[in-house]
Amino acid sequence: MSDVVASEWLKLRSVRSTYWLLASLVLLLAGAAGISAAMTSAWDAASPVERANFESTNMWIVVGPLTQLVLAVVAALAVTAEYRTGAIVTTLTTVPNRGRLLAAKSLVVVALTAVVGTLVVTASSALSVLIAGDRPAPIEPWTTTGDAVSSGLAGVATIVAAGLVGVGLGAAFRSSAGGVAAIAGLLFVAPVVAVYLPSPWDGRVYSVLPSSLSSQLTGESDLLLSPIGAGIALIAYPAVALAIGALTLSRRDA
Repeated sequence: MSDVVASEWLKLRSVRSTYWLLASLVLLLAGAAGISAAMTSAWDAASPVERANFESTNMWIVVGPLTQLVLAVVAALAVTAEYRTGAIVTTLTTVPNRGRLLAAKSLVVVALTAVVGTLVVTASSALSVLIAGDRPAPIEPWTTTGDAVSSGLAGVATIVAAGLVGVGLGAAFRSSAGGVAAIAGLLFVAPVVAVYLPSPWDGRVYSVLPSSLSSQLTGESDLLLSPIGAGIALIAYPAVALAIGALTLSRRDA
């Protein structure tokens, strides 16, 4: 298995879009930091009554969903690139056990998303605290270190899950366009559509979407799911996506 994992890691590194997409996370952090800095400037100029309506400078509100989207796309392209180039034929000849192949791809994506996710979460949290300074709630991102740590762990978990969803959808669609479109629909379009649904379905649908799970995992959200419910949803998304991907991979020729 280790040789298959090593081979998949080499393939992921050889996909040029991987580096461009990961580099975009730096720009994302810079943009989110700019938004948070603008918020603190507005806070300083606001009256006490106006300050009560401010949101926190927690950059993860912006960074989290977009990081999920970027890394899910990286994962999907790592799968679909082989179909685009025809290298999948050689891969399946070398590794005829397709379940083993999908497992190796998943392990590589878990490692990548866990490391990158941790770096992004750490940078986002540190910048959020630095920008907020000694300003109190509601602009203060967290009141305790424990809250910051639990929020960060939840963020990393959602990023890893998004990466696995990308693997599953990439294997299911076998084309870059189809995989990326499905990911964008789930992580970007669906939350926008949910907001416009009639009550109470707007809140119900929005609560179970991947982009909404991070805050619910820690119990910090006013949305519907408990931490346990959010955890179940977080496991269900990659499980279903990988099951569909595995079924497609086993039943269709390269």
